[in-house]
Amino acid sequence: MKMMTAMYTMRRGGSYDRFLMMLDAFLEKGWEVHCLSLTPIQVQNPCFYNHILFYPFRNKENAMAKLTVLFFFPLWSLWIGWRNRVDLVVAFGSLYAFIQGFTKWYLTRSMVTLIRGRSSFGIKMQNSFKWALCLNKFIENLGLHFSDRIITNNMAARDEILRYLGKRKNIDVQVLYNDISPTNIYEPEDISRTKDKYRIPENGKILVTAGVLSRGKNIEALIKCLPEIGVKNVYLLVSGEGRTEADLRYKDSLRELARESAVDKRVIFTGWLEKEELWKIYLASDLFVLPSLSEGMPNAMLEALGAGLPCMGSDIPGIRDILQHGELLFDPGDEKDLTVRVQRFFLERSLFEKVRRLCQERKEVLEFNWKDRMFEMATTGLDCVSKKS
Repeated sequence: MKMMTAMYTMRRGGSYDRFLMMLDAFLEKGWEVHCLSLTPIQVQNPCFYNHILFYPFRNKENAMAKLTVLFFFPLWSLWIGWRNRVDLVVAFGSLYAFIQGFTKWYLTRSMVTLIRGRSSFGIKMQNSFKWALCLNKFIENLGLHFSDRIITNNMAARDEILRYLGKRKNIDVQVLYNDISPTNIYEPEDISRTKDKYRIPENGKILVTAGVLSRGKNIEALIKCLPEIGVKNVYLLVSGEGRTEADLRYKDSLRELARESAVDKRVIFTGWLEKEELWKIYLASDLFVLPSLSEGMPNAMLEALGAGLPCMGSDIPGIRDILQHGELLFDPGDEKDLTVRVQRFFLERSLFEKVRRLCQERKEVLEFNWKDRMFEMATTGLDCVSKKS
């Protein structure tokens, strides 16, 4: 069996981690995988074929690169799909569903689209032109119509897609939550080492947040609450890095806000960390907080739960699917609500114990094999797959 997908370049972040997990899932089941890209995809497997489109310029992250993908990938996808006689098209996002839609139609193959959140939000947060938002939404929605099956990672996204599709009942829309990856880093001495590394006193309390550092993460809410919670020796570790110039400006604004709030010595930006180092921070921390304005289903929070760290987050789709309980959720637009919840967590033992217990319950629910479940959902019942199975 042969599958074709696309990812024009790989970056840091949970979405790209899931893309690699998706490739592994098909390869582990013995499928031949063909992947279109502008840059090499680092997968070592004899059944993996990386078709890299020639692009003469060094910068593969700018608008020119994205336009190249938008205009050349559709025909190239058709050529690769036809030449290799692929059985299934898997689109990792509605943009790639648009790009590979012509291939699916011309070759009469089924296409499964995995939705990790709508990219329109990210464009909006970067203050893009209205026409760019409209064009992006049009492309995304057209990609959904090309799909035979859509797998999204939260219930709100599923409901939104169903409302948009309306009477098109022939498109199957399912939900697959992200799972919690197991971690085996539980060395008690790592706690002291981590605090020493970031110059945090032994009796210091640590709030931590992590992810791609962009304006949508709403980190300013955490910085503003720090001087208001009334608990001494509370430090905020911000783990992550941005991708764009707008993200870099956002990080600079956070540093300035910390200085203006007189908490700059208690707000520590760690930069991007590999998973092992991030887990050590989770082990040393007291509470993970994600005040985002929009999320798909954040892997950083799942990893924190997996490390046994109590978590709180915005009452928004994606985070709500992970935490579910009202005691763990807050309004991201209400800084007072966030402040009171963090304050009570540190000062009220009963609430601390309840938050920890609820997080442990959610951890147990979200520990499953994502790759096996994704593969089953992506292949079961599709004509082009069942005829050859």
